[in-house]
Amino acid sequence: MKKVIYLVFAILLFQAGFAAKEVKEQFEPGVWEQVNNKFLIDSIPIRYYSNILIKLLGNPSQEDQIIIQELTDTLNSLIDVWDVAIIPEGTANLLIEINDVGNRNLENHIQERNNGREIIQNKIILNIPQKLNYEERRKIIYYYFMHSIVYFHNKDSFNNYAGKRIKGLVFDEKSPASITYHPIDFKIIKALYSKIFDDIYKFSPRKTSLYKPTKPEVRVQYTTLFNLIGLLIAAVYLIVLSYFKVFKEHNYDFILFLRQGFLIYLAYASYVILKMSLLMIFTYTTFKYQYIVANIGGTFIVVMISIITIYFVEYFIISKKKENLYLNVFIPFVSTTMVPSILMILFLMNIPDVMIRRNVVISASTSGIAFCSIIGIARAFYIYLSLSSKNIIRQKDVQLARLNQLHKQSELQSLQSKINPHFLYNALNSIASLSTVDGKKTEKMALALSDFFKYSLNKEQKEMVSLKEEIESVETYLTIEKVRFGDRLNFAIQLPEELENITIPQFIIQPLIENAVKHGISKIVETGEIRLVVSAKNNNLEVRVFDNGPAISNEPISGYGLQSIQEKLNLIYGNKAYMSWNNEPEKYVLISLPLNDKS
Repeated sequence: MKKVIYLVFAILLFQAGFAAKEVKEQFEPGVWEQVNNKFLIDSIPIRYYSNILIKLLGNPSQEDQIIIQELTDTLNSLIDVWDVAIIPEGTANLLIEINDVGNRNLENHIQERNNGREIIQNKIILNIPQKLNYEERRKIIYYYFMHSIVYFHNKDSFNNYAGKRIKGLVFDEKSPASITYHPIDFKIIKALYSKIFDDIYKFSPRKTSLYKPTKPEVRVQYTTLFNLIGLLIAAVYLIVLSYFKVFKEHNYDFILFLRQGFLIYLAYASYVILKMSLLMIFTYTTFKYQYIVANIGGTFIVVMISIITIYFVEYFIISKKKENLYLNVFIPFVSTTMVPSILMILFLMNIPDVMIRRNVVISASTSGIAFCSIIGIARAFYIYLSLSSKNIIRQKDVQLARLNQLHKQSELQSLQSKINPHFLYNALNSIASLSTVDGKKTEKMALALSDFFKYSLNKEQKEMVSLKEEIESVETYLTIEKVRFGDRLNFAIQLPEELENITIPQFIIQPLIENAVKHGISKIVETGEIRLVVSAKNNNLEVRVFDNGPAISNEPISGYGLQSIQEKLNLIYGNKAYMSWNNEPEKYVLISLPLNDKS
């Protein structure tokens, strides 16, 4: 389906290029610029859209009649849509009044009657002195006759007119005396009355019996209303796409950014097509398909260039400052509104097309800028909501992480509170039993117990400690147990110097030693041996506690010591740490921790 859509728009672009070329080729060199700049208003010239019927009034001389007849015959041969004729009686739509007795004091001028779209009736009032020769009379009649059959919208503003003037051209001179019967004079008339304007913008009583002229003010109201309807439909289309989550977070991925920009262009295309369709239905207007194709195709080029420009502007400004909410909202609004608008104005001002003129630039740019502004506001609002919701979610995540951390610390403290009373019970019993036998051992054990609990109190609330600190605590613990067991307990600790500063959870090794004493050494009568070996292997820290006590059961370990260690490992490392035990060839318990990796 996407390929079909892309193919259709490729064809539209291809047609757009030939549409402008086809229109321009209808005119001879030099004529197009004159027609485009001087006579086209809202895409069409204001001229007669019916037969031009001429009636002579007043007191024209024989020479005047000959001149008017010659002009009439010439124009009739040039105009291929309507007839141009002089009628003696009946209703005429071009009245030429020469030297009328009642108008002797009036200057030569034209009384124009048009409805803003076509000439309804013109009246030329001339007072030509009888003393003027044939050539002088001919220039006066020629000048006003040519001006009467087409509405030249710049004729009253010569000083403000910035277009290219041609010396001697009847439409560029201020008085009849300056004209030279320039060859382009009749070419302009021929172009303005050519069939192409009927095809592009059909406006004629002969086309339909339902024809009703639309007044300019009514036409403006229609255009405004249809603009609003088109924008509304385009907005509904975009809302539906947003509802079905077609617009996704692109993170400035170029292809995704371009694709979503193209979907927005389709909204503009639907707006243009709908507006033109309504104008055709309700104002009796017919647009040639090349106009619609050129409008949509030209807009497509502008939009694609705009999307690419917007992408790079936003990418280099915003991509590195994604956390700045206001920058992420303001820049897309400005770029979405301004870039297409500026490019659209430049496009309309510089690309020649029969539908594009200086007076059309204002209306076309206004609707384009309005549409771009709506898209800019919608996009900024969407980005604001998206980033705001992300910030809220991020804050919730931080709060949840803090709660999880507090929960984890609470659970660790709960586990720790289980260890210390158990050990304290055994140690105090040992001190009590030694107090009546050996005072020095009692004192030594009491001091060692004090050092051990000073470490276990953890006043700084540290979750992680260095391996050296943990081993010193273990050594203190074994010293206490050595006092209790005497020669029945021997221990050895192997800790490579390069591993001393590695951090591990507090009290992760001591329960292993305590378990070895409780379930190993205390169960045998011969000398007990405990060996603590710390090593690094495959980016893991391995801690092994060997003892020569009874073998460990293969069933799940009962008892508190090893179970507390497993719970700690799960809380802190998840599945990245593990514990195991072995009875052959030596009995030991192993815990493996990832180096420098804590969940």
